[in-house]
Amino acid sequence: MKKAYFQAVSNSSWANYGYLVAFEFSDSLSDEMERLNQSFGIGIIELNANPYQSKILFPAIYRDLDFKTIDKLCKINKEFEQFIEQTDRLMTAQERYYKSTEKELDEFCDNYFESDTEIEKYCKEKNIPNGE
Repeated sequence: MKKAYFQAVSNSSWANYGYLVAFEFSDSLSDEMERLNQSFGIGIIELNANPYQSKILFPAIYRDLDFKTIDKLCKINKEFEQFIEQTDRLMTAQERYYKSTEKELDEFCDNYFESDTEIEKYCKEKNIPNGE
């Protein structure tokens, strides 16, 4: 868990809030995760296949964006650069272009589940425990 936590810390420089998401969270790590949360601001989410049963164990702390890191990531990852460009277009779009710009970003980003049935099917296909 610590290795994953510090991976989240290293990736958090391009996000206002950083979270580590896990299916299982050992009670024995609770004090250490709380200490790390206070030091680095990365939140912890315990994920359940039923999203309504997921919970935030430690909330993330707001961070200012590190634009040097964002720029570097854009240079080495073209998909990330495209995501940043589309996000910028959405944030600066005139009102009359907002809907079409939002649609472009939605099409670029991952799809999301529209029903509990879709979530359950996905979890079953990927062998993700659903908490039953």
